[in-house]
Amino acid sequence: MPERVRGSLQWDTYADAFGVRLRQLRKGRGLTQLDLSLKAGLSLNTVSNAERATSNRPPYISDPGLSTIYRLAKALDVQPMYLLPDVDQTLDSVCTEVIYRSRVEQQVAAVLAGDGTTDSGKF
Repeated sequence: MPERVRGSLQWDTYADAFGVRLRQLRKGRGLTQLDLSLKAGLSLNTVSNAERATSNRPPYISDPGLSTIYRLAKALDVQPMYLLPDVDQTLDSVCTEVIYRSRVEQQVAAVLAGDGTTDSGKF
């Protein structure tokens, strides 16, 4: 498992990728952070921290639990695995942020346009 320390490339990349997916999907659905927090039954701070890949507790990096991921997924009407970055790669594989964000943006655009699906295992 990646080291959960701010500055660890693997964990920062994972947390950032989760935040990017969450933010883009939320905005694509036309929701504010407050809207999403109310819909998911989470605090505004939880949603904001997840999107920014930060936490108020050491090691100060976002690490959402399963219940948070499921609540966010239900509120956004997607499969929970869609929010998890690179579910088809091992944790030792780290892609560059620019390439990853480009791929995530394409996947989110496809889902929002109705051209993609979240239950086929593609995401």
